[in-house]
Amino acid sequence: MDRFLRLSMIFAILAEISERRAMERLTWSDQRKISSLAGELYSLGSIAAISERIVQRLDTLIGGNSVLVALEGIKTGTPCVLADNIGADLHKLGPVLSALHHEHPGIRYHRAHPSRRAVAIADLLPLYQWRKTALFNEVCSKLGTQEQLGAGSPLTRSEYLVMVVNRTHRTFTERDRSVINILRIHISEACRAAETHVVPPAALMMEALEPLVGGSIVGLDASGTLLFCSNLAQKHLERFFASERPFRGGLPLTVENWVRREIAAFGTVDLAVRPPRPLVVRRGEGTLHIRLAPTRDRSANLLFLRAEDPILELSKLSPLELGVRATQVLYWLTKGKTNAEIGIILGMATETVKAHLKKIFWRLHVENRATAASMISELLVRT
Repeated sequence: MDRFLRLSMIFAILAEISERRAMERLTWSDQRKISSLAGELYSLGSIAAISERIVQRLDTLIGGNSVLVALEGIKTGTPCVLADNIGADLHKLGPVLSALHHEHPGIRYHRAHPSRRAVAIADLLPLYQWRKTALFNEVCSKLGTQEQLGAGSPLTRSEYLVMVVNRTHRTFTERDRSVINILRIHISEACRAAETHVVPPAALMMEALEPLVGGSIVGLDASGTLLFCSNLAQKHLERFFASERPFRGGLPLTVENWVRREIAAFGTVDLAVRPPRPLVVRRGEGTLHIRLAPTRDRSANLLFLRAEDPILELSKLSPLELGVRATQVLYWLTKGKTNAEIGIILGMATETVKAHLKKIFWRLHVENRATAASMISELLVRT
């Protein structure tokens, strides 16, 4: 497990370095425009609204004759267009596009490469070959989308939001790619935040929501002052920030400072460099993840706390009597890990993981990993 965590941290650091280098290629005006658009995206309350805003505003950052935003699965399914300004012809040609989308080099690339960084068609295929495809002649040439620059923003393990800027002739520059690569990170975070944008309800309602969000909830006003803290959230804060007790103002000083920095970032160009970051605190074998989500009108904020303690949570699964190793596999399954990742964490072969999963599905009377995970997620959330 230590090796896996180290690798994850290394990849995160490399990604941030890459984005900061990309920022060095942009002007101060570019950074302000990215920050302005990012701030708008974080204030929206749905993926559909975010998609519409991208279509409306992306042209101010990257010139093109049209923009399209679609939802797509990594392995299967036809892209579902959420917003576009191409016009009615796109819908008329929809059946042809669905039949020929497998010819698109960008779609093939993004399905094969999980990073989904910005690429243009010219990066993947000589334009003379692209012009010979049926997709180009039957769809793209008629829509004025001969050259395209696209990138994906991950939403879940199996879905991502793809944005595409279309041009008729001009090629795309490295500056254009840098803008898209920075913006796609903000889009992922904004979509996740949109799923948790709610008006803070009464305290009892907040605690009732905790099993649904998979963690505990803290309510704050617009400045970050504490309004509400659930019993479970209080337990997590007291455990992971024991050295900072008593908490003046209700929050540990570390959390309070982090919250105010994140809230302040929404009004600066800092958001052009990076999206809101979670606060991650480790104590012994346990890890506490804290995420900040503003309400739509920015009048309040919510903190979502999710504690992970393998020893404690594994003990909650012992009544299932699956055996030590199968229980460990089930635990990491509920954390969204793939078979390969579980194998790395537990030091076992992928085929061994599959064998344990087969036993788990049989014992739990389920057919797949999603159903198994949903059956026990609530059990792990409770303390």
